[in-house]
Amino acid sequence: MLIRASLLAAAVLLAGCSSSPEQPQDDSTVIDTSVDVGSNGLSVEWRTRVGQGVGSHYTRIAPAVVDDKLYIASRNGRIAQLELASGDTDWSITLDDDIGAGVAVQGQYLIVATRNGVLHCLDRNNGEEIWQAPLSSEAVSPAGFDSSKAYVHTIDGRISAFDLATGAQRWSYETAMPILSVRGTASPVVVGGVVVTGLANGKVVAIDARLGVPSWEKRLATPEGRSELERLVDSDGTVQVDNQLIYAASYHGKMAALSASGETRWEQDASSYTSPAMALGNLYLTLDDSSVQAFDVYSGNPVWTQKSLQGKQLGAVEAWDGKLAVVDSDGYIYLLSQIDGEITSRLSLVPNALHVSYPNQSEATRWRRLRGQHFGAYSPLKATAEGLLVFTNNGDIMLLTQDDTDS
Repeated sequence: MLIRASLLAAAVLLAGCSSSPEQPQDDSTVIDTSVDVGSNGLSVEWRTRVGQGVGSHYTRIAPAVVDDKLYIASRNGRIAQLELASGDTDWSITLDDDIGAGVAVQGQYLIVATRNGVLHCLDRNNGEEIWQAPLSSEAVSPAGFDSSKAYVHTIDGRISAFDLATGAQRWSYETAMPILSVRGTASPVVVGGVVVTGLANGKVVAIDARLGVPSWEKRLATPEGRSELERLVDSDGTVQVDNQLIYAASYHGKMAALSASGETRWEQDASSYTSPAMALGNLYLTLDDSSVQAFDVYSGNPVWTQKSLQGKQLGAVEAWDGKLAVVDSDGYIYLLSQIDGEITSRLSLVPNALHVSYPNQSEATRWRRLRGQHFGAYSPLKATAEGLLVFTNNGDIMLLTQDDTDS
């Protein structure tokens, strides 16, 4: 959940209402990629544009990586397969509807959901459509998978299972929705035969993957307060799983470690709307005030807190190459030490000004900053074997690497 009122209004969904649409952006804008980041210990390996991004809409479209291929979608319906090492486009298509969630890939299947409530399954090798299926409402998080089914969490509180080969719906599990909720849902994760996901009511639920009936549920937050805003308790971050333990967090609630049977191993107060990251025996979580908190993975005890980024509207942290990476809504990416949370690097994702020649104008007027562009990033960062993927709200996707001297 976002603290500032402007983003709060954009992120909250009330009785099916959402923020008003923005004007279309030019999909072919040329950008200057000569960003000097050597002194920051970071390098931009490549940078390219994919569609229009999400603009000012609070939409978290995540990229997917399989082997040496990158799959990415843009809000305006563009879907592309890129070479991870170079950013070169292998294929791209454009659907007839806006996209509300990132792509998810399992085997040959690429799954993506559109804003009009249709689930599309494409062949990931060429983008050709295999099947499509209706959803009960919009999906704003990527699907989860096992070997035979895709699991989709829609904003009406349903988790539905679809046959990967045919698109036939196998079951649907419905939960009661609060009056007001954050615009976001957790992606389902399959753990030992159950589908685990956080819910808008502050609970984590485990659903039998074969039958679609609940196996257990655990409450991480209890609605409290006089207003509906105060009573928001969404668990929107996708759970982290390690050694059959499930780690989940909730807004106005707790960070908890749960067993595969739903028993609580430990819990700590922690209000967050993002997914935790894991590295170096710690769990790392962006809190709702944009502090970053580290917890001991075994005991849950706090290890350190980084508060100097409070108010920066940070996304989820990502463990990458011995550091923690996190990006803010203004277009800055930060690297933090996993050991003590110290900020080691900062890089602006905003390209340098363009040099544009205007007839009969002086030299001083030829430099123009990019205007009306959104180079912050609501989308999650993605650590890969080649580097760190960043997808900005403006539709730029880039691969960052760390210099050897700063790794």
